[in-house]
Amino acid sequence: MLEELRGQFGEGIESAEEVGRDLRLTVKAGCLVELAQACKAQGFGYPADITAADVGGELRVVYRLVAMATGGHVVISVRVPRSGGRLPTLTGVYRGAEWPEREVYDMFGVRFDGHPDPRRILLTDDWEGHPLLKSGTQGQ
Repeated sequence: MLEELRGQFGEGIESAEEVGRDLRLTVKAGCLVELAQACKAQGFGYPADITAADVGGELRVVYRLVAMATGGHVVISVRVPRSGGRLPTLTGVYRGAEWPEREVYDMFGVRFDGHPDPRRILLTDDWEGHPLLKSGTQGQ
């Protein structure tokens, strides 16, 4: 599958490795939706997790897609800026992405373009900032 994805997405895949049953990819934001569609077509129909991590100078949004028939996983990581980060929503590919994307917005401030309901899900509407950003940036 990795070679097929490399052939289809070329430089859109920044790095890739196979570890056990995981295919781990770091990709550019511009190919995220099409890559997710290709993974879904290969049987990775369950978005088991969508989360983010503040790694200092940037955020990483991480998607774990699972093929229920085989137990295989594709882990997709996308780099976004810590302030004003935006990605296309995957809700058009995976309906189950709606609430996890809202949580990533709420906790980290990443906006998902095209999301059907882009409001906070855990915190009150008047909450300022994003509490899982590392210290000094919660109010951005």
